[in-house]
Amino acid sequence: MLFVILSYLIFPAQAAIPSQAMTDTVPTSSVQMPFFKSPQSLFPSGSTSLVTLQKMKVHTKWTQEKFYKWKSQLFKTDEIRPIFPLHLSRYVIDQQTKHRLKVDEARVHSIEVLHPTLKKTVSKPLESLTSDPYDMGVAITLMDAYLKKSPSDEALVLTTIPQGQRLIANKYKNGFVEVNYKTYVGYVRLSEMVTKFDLATMIYAGKSWQIVKKREFDFMITADDKKVHLGDVRGIVTPDQRGLIASSNQKIPLWSQIEIVNEDKPTWIESVIKDHGTVWWKPSNVESEVVYTIDDLLKKEISSVSFHPKNPLKGVLSAHGVYMTDDGFHWKRLLQFEDFNGPVYYFNDLLLFVGHFRSTDGGHHFDNYIQIEKIASAIEYSFGFFPKKLQVKRIETIAPFRLKIEIDTGSRKIKMESPLFAQDWKVFKG
Repeated sequence: MLFVILSYLIFPAQAAIPSQAMTDTVPTSSVQMPFFKSPQSLFPSGSTSLVTLQKMKVHTKWTQEKFYKWKSQLFKTDEIRPIFPLHLSRYVIDQQTKHRLKVDEARVHSIEVLHPTLKKTVSKPLESLTSDPYDMGVAITLMDAYLKKSPSDEALVLTTIPQGQRLIANKYKNGFVEVNYKTYVGYVRLSEMVTKFDLATMIYAGKSWQIVKKREFDFMITADDKKVHLGDVRGIVTPDQRGLIASSNQKIPLWSQIEIVNEDKPTWIESVIKDHGTVWWKPSNVESEVVYTIDDLLKKEISSVSFHPKNPLKGVLSAHGVYMTDDGFHWKRLLQFEDFNGPVYYFNDLLLFVGHFRSTDGGHHFDNYIQIEKIASAIEYSFGFFPKKLQVKRIETIAPFRLKIEIDTGSRKIKMESPLFAQDWKVFKG
């Protein structure tokens, strides 16, 4: 039964669709939009601001089609068969109830889970579930694989494990993973299996969430080029939009990563405006906002990153600009920070810090909060000199509800602390 995922992957792919722009539309007050008397009108009867049309709209209909994107190509969802993080999960989260559900069987378009109250297996579509960041998942064999007695190519072969077998990893060593299969305990090469690590964008290790570039044998390489052994990882973010090609007879090469993209096709929108009555318009010329993937940001060299304390899918980072994410994969730029490359800190759903700026509404608006002149006065009082230069280098919180920062004065670095919602700065002595 567990073989059903990979066995479904073997059908040949068809031709790809040329890629189109995949950006979220963000209306602005300055955009002027033409409107028409009816959808059949050949020429517009006037124009007005997008804000007016949106304010007075009475009916909107959008059509949406899902594609798989690889490099610059788009494929229909029936043309290729990727494996997604949900296929590699032992536990999943129901997006509606937020219940943690145990996976009984993974299918191509659905997951069989144990219902928490009915105590029986029910089928859930992939779209209704999301990955649990604290579930390490399973390993699935990409091909018939040898189970070795020890983690070495020269080791004795105990048996052969068939393609598509779901296995729980016991430990990782020398590029191998130890698994239990039937009555055997042995090692399989990681290159012959796919795991959640192959789709990870972030890992939890060393008491913090860290952005990762890639897996390298049994290590994860972080954004700052540190090597973290797979056995030391206690949490893993695998965005549900990212998949992996796990069959060599498709048009996309084995191990290629794909991304789910949704193409919004706007239809006519009906609005009622003064002096014109009912008009029709299309939001096709609305200014667009670029959405970055974590792979895009890794090319910029990340300066600082911080994640929500309870939800690692939410994060903020600086990399010659400030970017926020709600899904751990797609990041939107906060335009007011331009080329900012300093510290960021995600305290909770509402409170975030970017340098000496603070947001109390989840990142929608920021105000100049950390008052540099008060910090300078506190340094003069404690050390007897008035710093000519002050730069916030690090931001964090300490219990109970105190803000801790590191300040660079040009000649030395000083740690300061203050109540979280005040400006009573003192030298940190902890």
